[in-house]
Amino acid sequence: MANEKKRILQLFYILTQQDDYIRSYELAEKVSVTERTIKNDIAELEAFAKASGADLIAKKGKGYVLKVFDEEKFSPVKIQLAIHFSAIGGTPRAQNDRTNDILRRIIVEKRYLTIEDIADELYLTKSSIREELKEVNFLLNKFNLRLKKRSEEGPMVIGSEFDRRMLMLCIFENHYHEAVNLYKNTDYLSFFDREDEERYEIRHIFLKALRESDCHILDGNTQRLSRYLLLMASRYQAGCPIHLSRKQQDYIRRFREYRVAEEVILKCGQFSGFDVNEDEILAFALLLVFWADIPLDCKLADNYFELAEEAQKLNAAFCKSVKKDYNVDLTQIPNEEQILCSGLIPLLVQKDFNASFHSVKSLHSEDSRIQDCPLASKLAHNLARLFETQYHCKLSLYNLITFAGHLNTLLLMIPYPFKPIRAIVSNGGGYISSGILKQMIQTRFGSCFACLDVYELYEMRKLPVEDYDWAILSYPYYSYKYDWPCLMVNSIPTQSQMNDIYNQVILSGVQLQSALDHLRLGVFTIYRDFEYESMDSFIQLISYKMGKDAESVEKIYADLHYTKKTCVANKVCILFVKRQWVSKGFFEIYQLNQERIFDEQPILHIVVISADFDSSLEAVRFVNDLLISFFRDNENLWMLIENHRVTGLTEIVRASLKALPISLG
Repeated sequence: MANEKKRILQLFYILTQQDDYIRSYELAEKVSVTERTIKNDIAELEAFAKASGADLIAKKGKGYVLKVFDEEKFSPVKIQLAIHFSAIGGTPRAQNDRTNDILRRIIVEKRYLTIEDIADELYLTKSSIREELKEVNFLLNKFNLRLKKRSEEGPMVIGSEFDRRMLMLCIFENHYHEAVNLYKNTDYLSFFDREDEERYEIRHIFLKALRESDCHILDGNTQRLSRYLLLMASRYQAGCPIHLSRKQQDYIRRFREYRVAEEVILKCGQFSGFDVNEDEILAFALLLVFWADIPLDCKLADNYFELAEEAQKLNAAFCKSVKKDYNVDLTQIPNEEQILCSGLIPLLVQKDFNASFHSVKSLHSEDSRIQDCPLASKLAHNLARLFETQYHCKLSLYNLITFAGHLNTLLLMIPYPFKPIRAIVSNGGGYISSGILKQMIQTRFGSCFACLDVYELYEMRKLPVEDYDWAILSYPYYSYKYDWPCLMVNSIPTQSQMNDIYNQVILSGVQLQSALDHLRLGVFTIYRDFEYESMDSFIQLISYKMGKDAESVEKIYADLHYTKKTCVANKVCILFVKRQWVSKGFFEIYQLNQERIFDEQPILHIVVISADFDSSLEAVRFVNDLLISFFRDNENLWMLIENHRVTGLTEIVRASLKALPISLG
């Protein structure tokens, strides 16, 4: 039944991609069934089409076509099906979908399945199943699982129940976020199935326990943990409990997260399946530690014991490596150790349990998280290398980006040099009225002004130009011409006008030129309508072009490949080359002649930068803000290409500092 349902949806997807009629034998070929089967499916296909806002039109001698009558209904269905069935035709996405289909089928089984069983149930050929099993086994290994086969039978998954659940949770999220629910009646999804009211109440119990505790979890992970509770209860009921060693039990029981887990499981006892053993409670507590969001005021040594000391040592090694590779000392930033160690402790716990389950490639992109911290993601690869050398394990992409988020928080704490603004205030209502305007501005931004002097307009004409930077006026029209830049506001400024004071007046005092000077960008080049064969060949080109010797060429090539998972977002690829490998600093923009694909993501621009931070924290902040602005808004790159001025970099960074709406409360 599940296969028939999937076929109906697959047929509907094929029809959504057609502008003209398609014959039944063509449909049969596309889904690998007989023409008779297609004709038997038509009634159900017609019903599904109508429910989706389209009529299925049949014409003798021509075949079938869809005629949309309700675009509001039709469009989201078309999008969802395109996400799931873009697989048709053997694209990379197809392989992802097939792999996940097979994983969903075999992960729940305690017995060997034949290849024929899997092929029939998933409506795939036996050869495609055998081909996909290689990728399936690769992903299983990421979760400490493996395939075991018998000569005359198919595969069976071997490994711990805990690791099995982590994989089930991960592939459910892929399915949940990006696929149509095709498998509502499968054994796999049944482990997550609850009545809506019951599911909401379980989540409510969990969140309430969190709010009343000292534990904190990122919002995205609260969703994941809520689903895990459903999975835990169902798997335990199905006779698939988790087993922990005595050492593991003692390790977990010390954490404050254990008390939260106890409370959640106890209060969920009103629902079926939650009468679980101690190991299940401990496993849930472990996940709370895995995904903990440790606040700045947390006393790490009191709550995480020897892990705090290990995190401190690892952080010291990380900061040392960053100083060596990038000529910047992160330890000079206030609260550096607390911020970075808070990000390291969950990773160390995951390491201790060999739980790098996030290594599996998620079907929902990390794009949005990467674009928030491109430089931090680059620096975080130094931590990945430390994990490989010290612990002989790989840091997953998910965890690398999570740590990069902590690192980015640290970088955003670096202040720019600031020259307080000297400004004139006048609103035409006399000294008392202008004084009220001055007071309002000072209350909001007082420390940003060296002086804020009140004058009448006629008095301003005799003032030395060099004594002031700005004039803030409340005249809708003024007859005098002044040499200062002027900002017009109301006598009682609106919220938008208070924002303007910050964005235009105050930000003009941020000193960015010194940061740019520290970077020593000797070359600023733009390549328009650039064409290349492949991203590998481009990286090779950059390596040979920039490397100062043969050894440097090799190092650049290896490093850019090592970090490529975090260099693309929003159709922009940013390649950061370590300064010690090149003869001089450079900044290059490659505008591609057409959209290309890199690591399954589209790109239109490539930015290649090598900068010497020269021990300057403000230079680090400058590059961080610059790269974030490139990822967030492609218009910044178009502007640089159009103007071709290195000073344009400071303009972009200054614009990136503009305030969010400021409350007048």
